[in-house]
Amino acid sequence: MFESRRQHPVAAITKVLEIIRGNFITILVILFVGGSGDQETLLNITWILGTIIVLLVWGVLSWLRFTYRIEEDQLVIEQGVLMRQKLYISKDRIQVIDITSGILQRMFGLVEVQVKTAGSGSKEAKISAVTKSVARELREKLRKEKPAEGTVREKEQPEKVYRLGAKDLVIAATTSGRLGVALSIVGTIFSQVDQVVSEEQMVRYLEAVIPTTASTSLIVTTILFLLVVSWMLSFLGTVITYGNFNVRLKEEELMISHGIFEQKQLTIPFNRIQAIQVKEELLRQPFGYATLKLDSAGYGDEGGKSVMLFPLMQKKRVVDFIREVLPEYDKSVPAVHPPSRSIRRYIFRSVLLAVLFIVPVGLLFSFSWYLLLIAIPAAGLGYLQYRDAAVGVSRETMIMRYRLLSRNTVIIKRYRVQTVQSSVNPFQKREGVAHFTATVASGREGHEFTVRDLEVEQVTRLWTWPSVYSQPELLQDEQDVAVLPSF
Repeated sequence: MFESRRQHPVAAITKVLEIIRGNFITILVILFVGGSGDQETLLNITWILGTIIVLLVWGVLSWLRFTYRIEEDQLVIEQGVLMRQKLYISKDRIQVIDITSGILQRMFGLVEVQVKTAGSGSKEAKISAVTKSVARELREKLRKEKPAEGTVREKEQPEKVYRLGAKDLVIAATTSGRLGVALSIVGTIFSQVDQVVSEEQMVRYLEAVIPTTASTSLIVTTILFLLVVSWMLSFLGTVITYGNFNVRLKEEELMISHGIFEQKQLTIPFNRIQAIQVKEELLRQPFGYATLKLDSAGYGDEGGKSVMLFPLMQKKRVVDFIREVLPEYDKSVPAVHPPSRSIRRYIFRSVLLAVLFIVPVGLLFSFSWYLLLIAIPAAGLGYLQYRDAAVGVSRETMIMRYRLLSRNTVIIKRYRVQTVQSSVNPFQKREGVAHFTATVASGREGHEFTVRDLEVEQVTRLWTWPSVYSQPELLQDEQDVAVLPSF
């Protein structure tokens, strides 16, 4: 594949759909809110149709001007309607090759190929419409041949497949942490409405619909209604995103596939994996379930920093899964915990955040003093954060455990650590404690993991760990030693 090629003509349509999808809410607002009369509505529809025609012409020109080829172990893409651009990506810099298939592409038996590299200033190459055979050829030719240290497999193993069952998918959707994303959709809609409807018009409408003496119960009911709708959106979003989820274990790579309408296939070589996370969300932990994520340089799911390795798994199966899929991360290490004097720091931080939420809500809605009861579960959360915090090392492995709302256990290999740092503020200095942070290459900017309020002496020893090969005296206080991970 050395000669320049064009994409399938469907790429012209997908280009238009991408632009429309990015401005979908604005289009809806203009159609249904922008005008109060028939003449204004007709004008808006005419403007939108004219814009779509222009976009179709632009999409065809973009397709004609887009070519790709492989030249001397690098992917070369030339594109641009008005200004010609050339993008060169060496296969040595490629971290992930992501293959997806939307509804339109699946109708024509096509896929989209995304090639992603490491680094905050890196470029992303996207080929929107090619056949599956061409996508496989691209992946084979752009795959880096030499594995990194510590990731060579002893011998070829038969392909194994791990699937997410229907029952686990429903549980994952019911307890999903995507509620905040759904709420942000509502906020985005209101932000778009504000661009086409004046504040005075909105106030007049609300005064006409809602009585001026609206009761507290009406406000509470409205909030609950929005939460229920957001939860339903979160449930459906999780089912659509992680339906048909499976992990295929091959000799040199993991292949992660998921999606009902838009099918995504992510290929991650073992030598690109930076860290493994076992995340136990607050709603799932009592039922014995956890989520597995991995960090890979240069890529994260949906703009995030981590890749979903498995959406939901019983904790008792996690160790066996890691042992079979990523045996080099199947480690237990001695660990230290924050000293007992740090407990009040954990509880104080948690209660302070609750108070910062309670005060403005109380002032806004004139709720009574019982809002202060929120401080009780906040104090309990602070205690859980203290109890779960731990960090430990062996010769080649570091395991960190911490909690915000969810409890997160992170397994990092020594040769994958980018930076380590300690931080001490004046209050911590007085009590002889410090924060410890380790960073791995993940997403575009790296991923930081922090355990708070450890003994300064222990943080100092942990800080020197990546630069040496063996530290038998790293953990000396036997009464503080535990074993991680503990699932």
